[in-house]
Amino acid sequence: MLPTAVVALVTFVALVASACTGGSDEATASAPDTTSVSTVASGDIDGWTPDPLVWRTCESSRRHHCATLVVPFDWSDPDGETIELAVARLPSTGANVGSLIMNPGGPGGSGVQFLTGSDFNDTLTDSFDLVSWDPRGVGDSTALSCAGPDTLEEFLANDPSPDDEAERAALDQDARRIADDCSGSGSPQADLAKHIGTDNVARDLEALRLALGDESLNYLGFSYGTMVGLRYLAAFPTHVRAMVLDAVVDPTEHLETWLLNQATAFETALQATFDECTTKCPVDDLAAAYDELHALVERAPVPAGNGRKLGPAELETAAIYISYSGDASMEFARAVSEALNDGDGTSMYEIAQGYYDLSGYAAYAAVECVDSEHPVGSEAYAAFTDRVIAAAPRLGASVASELLPCAFWNAPVASVSGPVTGDGSPPILVVGNTGDAATPYSNATNVADMLTNGVLVTYHGNGHTSYGRSSCIDTIVERYLIDLEVPTQNPQCGK
Repeated sequence: MLPTAVVALVTFVALVASACTGGSDEATASAPDTTSVSTVASGDIDGWTPDPLVWRTCESSRRHHCATLVVPFDWSDPDGETIELAVARLPSTGANVGSLIMNPGGPGGSGVQFLTGSDFNDTLTDSFDLVSWDPRGVGDSTALSCAGPDTLEEFLANDPSPDDEAERAALDQDARRIADDCSGSGSPQADLAKHIGTDNVARDLEALRLALGDESLNYLGFSYGTMVGLRYLAAFPTHVRAMVLDAVVDPTEHLETWLLNQATAFETALQATFDECTTKCPVDDLAAAYDELHALVERAPVPAGNGRKLGPAELETAAIYISYSGDASMEFARAVSEALNDGDGTSMYEIAQGYYDLSGYAAYAAVECVDSEHPVGSEAYAAFTDRVIAAAPRLGASVASELLPCAFWNAPVASVSGPVTGDGSPPILVVGNTGDAATPYSNATNVADMLTNGVLVTYHGNGHTSYGRSSCIDTIVERYLIDLEVPTQNPQCGK
């Protein structure tokens, strides 16, 4: 779902910032006002080589360098039209191993915002230039500018499980409007929507490696960023020095399987939230109170302040969102109590709003709709949604309907679904969190087994992602990235 992109970024930033040393712009490595130019590494991509990166001080942070990477718009025609990718770098403060390129998740997450808005621990900054980028279609890169905030808000406010034909028609109409605006024959964004898939992003990553001057890739990918890493492994396995995949996407799952499994995991996480809220819980039975509130907002929305309303979509979104933090059961229970007993849906509405990044939705939908086969047309997608609801009665409708625009998407599918072995790569660290609903732990075990040189690391915890949540995980990841120290067997952290 959408917060697989956005919340992965926010959660990781919060954890790293709280656990590690930070400092002001003046107190840490400062970026020069004058420009510097990278030395491009040897090699090419199908005969194409990038220009050097010209670094400048970032406008948002004097600690960071910013640059623009120019890459082919269509990698099948590398000498044709080009697009621009925004890149950011935090220079190393010590002995430099090289660049560590990071992807915080998505699709739709801004790597530049992730890097410039975070404080990272000294172990990483002493050893690497930390680098991230806005993937094609996102942020300060050549962006997919379609489906504006008003259109998205209308779509996301629809009841995800329509009770009648009028509600179904409204949901379909708003989804179709997004698809037409982004990928329709009359859309100026249609060409970009066709060339935004993950295999393009993986080649962009290889272009970035070359432009940085790194002879091999050091990579740390979270959530959707693991899919970028896996597709890179599929294309360039021998170009990797070290790769960490945290909160893993299973590349063998197509859209229907992925959403079905994710909905089931979110449902399990919600039940765990219900079970945890016992001592000092604001309601006697959180599960019963939630179900009662859901029935209430199905009949009529609850006021949520400033003219806003809490409906089924917002309630289900909030229930999904709390699974990312792993420790929000009491906050969620208070919000349920306020909405149900006091008629005030403000707190629950604001939890739901924390989930949405409307600026990233277009890229999110575009990537998911072109990366995988999916149900086409209203009837086929409704039948799929019914299957998801059967597996996850409380949250399945929201999980499935969020990508309903795919049913009407006009760009051709360039499927990336399938096994990745990475033959010829060095050991790849695959980190799984047993309590991660957004990217279930089974994904990590599957991918570790799938890769020829996959090494599984397990965190017994809650929430989305593992690095930054556990000193045990952090030590394993950092020793691997810096010294190439590989665990001899599946380490168990957090038990």
